[in-house]
Amino acid sequence: MISARLRVLGGVTALCVLAACGTSGSSGKITFWHYYAQGIPATAKFTKDLNDVYAKAKPAKPLNAVYVPAEQLTQKVISQAATRQGPDVFVQGGADLLQLAKAGAIADFTAQFDKFKDKAQIPDANVIKKDGKVYGVQGFNNTTALWYNKTILDELGIAPPATMDELNAALEKIGKKYVGIGLAGQGDQDVNAFSFITAYGFDYAKPDAAALENAFKLVGGWAEKGYVPSDAATWTPDVAFQKFTAGGMAFVVGGNWQYGNAKKTASFTYGVVPVPGATSPAKVYQFGDNVHISAFTKDKDAAFNAIAAMFLSKKGELAALEAGSMPVRKDLADTEGMKDPIYSQFNKALEHGVPYLIPGFGTELTQMRKPVAEAWSSVLAGQSSPRDAAATAVAAVQRAAK
Repeated sequence: MISARLRVLGGVTALCVLAACGTSGSSGKITFWHYYAQGIPATAKFTKDLNDVYAKAKPAKPLNAVYVPAEQLTQKVISQAATRQGPDVFVQGGADLLQLAKAGAIADFTAQFDKFKDKAQIPDANVIKKDGKVYGVQGFNNTTALWYNKTILDELGIAPPATMDELNAALEKIGKKYVGIGLAGQGDQDVNAFSFITAYGFDYAKPDAAALENAFKLVGGWAEKGYVPSDAATWTPDVAFQKFTAGGMAFVVGGNWQYGNAKKTASFTYGVVPVPGATSPAKVYQFGDNVHISAFTKDKDAAFNAIAAMFLSKKGELAALEAGSMPVRKDLADTEGMKDPIYSQFNKALEHGVPYLIPGFGTELTQMRKPVAEAWSSVLAGQSSPRDAAATAVAAVQRAAK
């Protein structure tokens, strides 16, 4: 979910950028690396709330919260680990878990988790284990779906789409009166593309160029007709969603974690439906921020106490819910906030959810996703034909899988 500096109270240090802050145990503090960009109001509030929750837990050590850009965080942790240093605690989105484990950068904190008084409230699916040992936890769940501008759809007499044909027809009706759909093309992961490629039957275990080509034909056709903005290939998911909440865009693929930002910034009525299927149901990734302790922390107990306060406590998870993420604690499943129809649509999308670390794959998974993401971007930019992009991506996926 969070960038600049944020002043906080209760003995917790201000947020700072990496160049100005230390690593584990610096000045008797718990150093926490995160990628929560401060320029987004709800995300900035979430970071402040996490700091406040930690401070109110009356920790023995204050928190040194350090913003690290998401695209840099994993490599910084790995490079620090090579010199037996690093933060005490850090978050990452799950894509780089195997890389971090291979580098010996994450600590086993089984003993600390086993002593956690609310351990029974955390589902096994949100405890990251290897060989029975705990190496990370998730304090909230995230996935993606199709957001829509209800004000625009009502004006044009369009119902929220339940099939890909209905979405295509809606975009044709919208034409160029409004921006049709926001898609993110920047990055080396396939999160924005995944629902569309799986809707046409693409499967990393059995990569089929024809299935990928059909998905690329769809979105490439939208780009050619101007339903997708010409610069979408350079957008991150956050940029796409910010443009959606600014108004004038009918649809965008976005996550539940962006709900808080929608509530704070959108001036129109909006809604959410699962990304519609085509020849197959559209799948979504089920993921959440993985929270880890560095293998080289100087105080594992204090590091775990920080995780427990910010990510596993009721107060911490309710802060995440306010920002738009869905809590994992069993005793929060029926909390009032989870009855919101927006969240129920994301839960509906999760009926076709796939773990972000797809079972059966190892460290090659990142290398398999990258060429698909690059092909998606090239099609959105009009730089490759759907057939060429699909063939190139599938060949690269097959090489990475060997």
